[in-house]
Amino acid sequence: MKKILVLAVILALTAFLPGCSSSSTPAPPPVAVTVSISPATATIQTGSMLQFTATVSNATNTAVTWQVNGTAGGSSAAGTISSGGLYSAPETLPNPASVTVTAVSQADTSASASAAITLETPPESLSISPSSVTVLAAANQQFTLKVTGSESLPPVNWQVNGTTGGNSTVGTITTGGLYAAPANPPSGRTVTVTAVSKSNSAETASATVTVAPSLATLNGQYAFLFSGQNGQGNLQEAGSFRADGKGNVSGGLEDVNSGAGVFTSVPFTGTYSVGADGRGSLVITPAASGLNQETFKIVLTSNSSVLMIRFDSFATGEGTMDLQDTSAFSNSGLAGNYILNLDDLTGSAGAVAALPPLTAIGLLNLSGTGVVSSATSLLNVNSNGTVSLNVPVSSGTYSVGPSGRGTMTFSSNLGVFDFAFYVISKQQVRLVSVDVNPVWAGSLNSQQGSNFNNVTLLGRQVFAATGVSTVGQVADAGTFVPANGNVTGGIGDENNNGTVMSGYSFTGNYSINSTGRGSMQIVNTTLGTANYAFYLLSGSEAVLMRTDFVAVTLGTLITQSHVQASLGGLRGPFAFTLDGDSSAGSIDKLGQFTADGSGNATGTEDVNSVGVLNPNLALTATYTVGSNGRGSMNVTAGGGTRVLNFYLASPTEMLLIGMDTDQVLLGEADAQFP
Repeated sequence: MKKILVLAVILALTAFLPGCSSSSTPAPPPVAVTVSISPATATIQTGSMLQFTATVSNATNTAVTWQVNGTAGGSSAAGTISSGGLYSAPETLPNPASVTVTAVSQADTSASASAAITLETPPESLSISPSSVTVLAAANQQFTLKVTGSESLPPVNWQVNGTTGGNSTVGTITTGGLYAAPANPPSGRTVTVTAVSKSNSAETASATVTVAPSLATLNGQYAFLFSGQNGQGNLQEAGSFRADGKGNVSGGLEDVNSGAGVFTSVPFTGTYSVGADGRGSLVITPAASGLNQETFKIVLTSNSSVLMIRFDSFATGEGTMDLQDTSAFSNSGLAGNYILNLDDLTGSAGAVAALPPLTAIGLLNLSGTGVVSSATSLLNVNSNGTVSLNVPVSSGTYSVGPSGRGTMTFSSNLGVFDFAFYVISKQQVRLVSVDVNPVWAGSLNSQQGSNFNNVTLLGRQVFAATGVSTVGQVADAGTFVPANGNVTGGIGDENNNGTVMSGYSFTGNYSINSTGRGSMQIVNTTLGTANYAFYLLSGSEAVLMRTDFVAVTLGTLITQSHVQASLGGLRGPFAFTLDGDSSAGSIDKLGQFTADGSGNATGTEDVNSVGVLNPNLALTATYTVGSNGRGSMNVTAGGGTRVLNFYLASPTEMLLIGMDTDQVLLGEADAQFP
């Protein structure tokens, strides 16, 4: 019975188990596709952009379709969105000021995520176009005001350098933003034009304007002095003319002294040009027979001061032009002590039939009534190494005409000397001899101060002089510190007919009397002793003359206006001129360069080498500056590199000396519109 029961159970289990193996379990339901978006909310300004990121889960296809307010890719009103999720807000505020950005799964279009964006207008801001521009002097420039964050332009006040409407110095500007540049570029040549919101003075926009020289900058009556050589020998000229600001010369009058003869009160006409870098040209046509048309290259340092060189095949030489003060055109305009400097210096390779070199410095007392006083007037002359010191002027007269041209005669035991002169101001006069011999020219400068002595010279001094030595053309430059009659810390450079001494040290001594006349010796073991006489124009400037037989030179002495020079202090545009001799003969250079304050400069120069003209030579330069103001510049132009050493009188004035063996050059560089 038990066996039967066990068998029945087995049979029952056997029947049950096959039934279980043939049945199935229901499959789990699919996982839903989800989308998330980041950021989920945002506030942005109209016209701006915002990057969105979408994450798709539970799908192998993770791509999405981007929508703005339900429109794929968006619209101009609500903003657009790229396939990569970069949203670009509309430029104007929509109504309402909110939009919805949605990412829709491409695997399951029922799956999506949205972000809420609130739009707002940006704060109102102003800008000016153009933001930086160069404008020629006396020319106009229209500025345009732009505004963001507002539907309309706010009313503004237009200013130039902080002055509403500007002024004649920096330029003027209308209520509509039309800027009129001044005829004379302002200091630094740059101004700032600013628009200031009338409703909120904190809302401003500015533009930088560089005012460049133009024809209009050269406007007024100018006196000039020119010294050089032509085929007949030394050539000295002085004169005056009126520039009309449009390129025309009128009312010209000049006096010329050369180997071809003496020509007095010669009328001339002419034309001129001025470029944006201040370089230009002047052409004058004298009315007298025997005088050629004269062409000059010029470069402006300001509207009242111009450097020049002759630039034709008839002559070489250099000079200056200065704006005249017509209020000084009378005898009474010239009164007091004036320091005289004259030279008749011919380079060794220079002119034909040259006379021996001759220089003079002195003090002339002008009465204001046409008399040169014999009581205090003295001359110091070096004639080819024969030196005459403290020679009294026995008599003299002068007369100033209504045009600013005058005549002067004074006598001493050295002879009677006759001059034509042109008044620049009550402080400055340019003279040219109207005698057949000597053929010399120079300046009278009003002496400032009195009761001079050895301690009048204070601070580091720089000097430069040029002329003729026993072997040829010579140039000297240097710096020293005066110490109550002693010359200390001297360092100098000399180029004597191609024999170069660079950076030599020197000592010496000096003495100054109450009239401002001084004597000085500088001593170097190799060069020996050089003797000078000088006259103080003021406590910070003097003219000096060599007073020994070794050389006949004339130059200047200037007190440095800064305590310590630096590379960064030499920056901005400069005009320069160089005059002297090369192995071929007389050579003159004139040009303009801009120093970057880091030891590099670029510019342009013009060269006249014995009538061979090389205009518009691009130049590059590198330079160094020592703390004593002595520096060096390597100038590359016309395929060659030249070495110029320089001495800073100030950050805006330097004395230049050439250090090449085949050129003896001396000159100056002055900041343009400082």
